Amino acid sequence: MNHHSPSRRSIGEDVLFAVLLWLLDAIIGIVALLTGLARTDFNPFEPDPHASLTPVFVCTGGFGGLVLLSAIGLFRMGYRVSVVSQTVAAVAALAFCGAAMSGHLALTS
Repeated sequence: MNHHSPSRRSIGEDVLFAVLLWLLDAIIGIVALLTGLARTDFNPFEPDPHASLTPVFVCTGGFGGLVLLSAIGLFRMGYRVSVVSQTVAAVAALAFCGAAMSGHLALTS
């Protein structure tokens, strides 16, 4: 028995697990975003160009990194569809952080 290759899961189980993980990712991603916003002095009703949004990007980027690490664990357990879905979720969170940090995403008007 080769211990280096993970066992394949059934496709139905894998898809169900991927959907449940995306639901969990969406909930935790929103919580991470709101937690980052709570740690700033950002007020959407009275925009301040000097308000630091770094805690938002740190919380969301940390969340994206954890999702990417979970994809590695899922790969080792044999969930192929879930690995792809977790990778897409992580790339989306990290792309949000990258676009916002580079100035291509403005949260204020």
